[in-house]
Amino acid sequence: MDVFWLIGFSGWRAIECYSPHVYLSATSGQTIDVLIQDDEGLAEVELAYRQRRNAVQTLITAADPSAAPWPPDLPRPNASRDTFDDPKYKATFDLTCLAVAFTLFHEFRHVMLDRDNERPQDLREEELACDIWAREFMTAKLAAYAQDHGHDYHEVLRKRSMGFALAALILYEITPVWDHGGNDAYFSVATRLQTILDNTPLPDNDPFWVFAASLLVGIFRQKGQPISAQPMEPRLLTRHLLAGL
Repeated sequence: MDVFWLIGFSGWRAIECYSPHVYLSATSGQTIDVLIQDDEGLAEVELAYRQRRNAVQTLITAADPSAAPWPPDLPRPNASRDTFDDPKYKATFDLTCLAVAFTLFHEFRHVMLDRDNERPQDLREEELACDIWAREFMTAKLAAYAQDHGHDYHEVLRKRSMGFALAALILYEITPVWDHGGNDAYFSVATRLQTILDNTPLPDNDPFWVFAASLLVGIFRQKGQPISAQPMEPRLLTRHLLAGL
């Protein structure tokens, strides 16, 4: 839970780092790479973002996780969003909990398949099937939930989908680098992220796509990989980045 929490609260900061470039690329006709290169203020903000993500890897590999350093500007895990005064922390708390829920439902589906003797022979197919089931389970009754609680359906779908995007980042971070391309038990991380994110039924200009694209830009920047994308809307940019992971 400490790892999930830290990834959630550090991943949220991708908005601060890269959402301006995602927005501007779609509206100005400039590429992400050019905008990042010309952004004189990015270095300081990006350094803090990278330090938080490095803290995640330190926590994952630490022999004694309780002794691993914790970024001083990020809160420790707790059980209630009401302990936060900052709306950003409350939002991040909610999204992190949704990401955890997605992961637990994914694992629960494995248990169901095992109980019913329905596990496919190809372990990779099972992993994808569990990803799809978890997402569908958390979105199947959204319309009824939104109506019962007086919420806009698209706002609820956006929030759940942002939780899935954060779950995708968690999946990426906790998968060892040498397994990012896949193995006998898992398809590549890129394929799994495409499964989780690509078919999200939200409009092309929805803020969800800005969030998802910002997370992916952060991954590319962390890897030192150029973002060879022409100016495009956030949804198309998200697909382009998923394909290029």
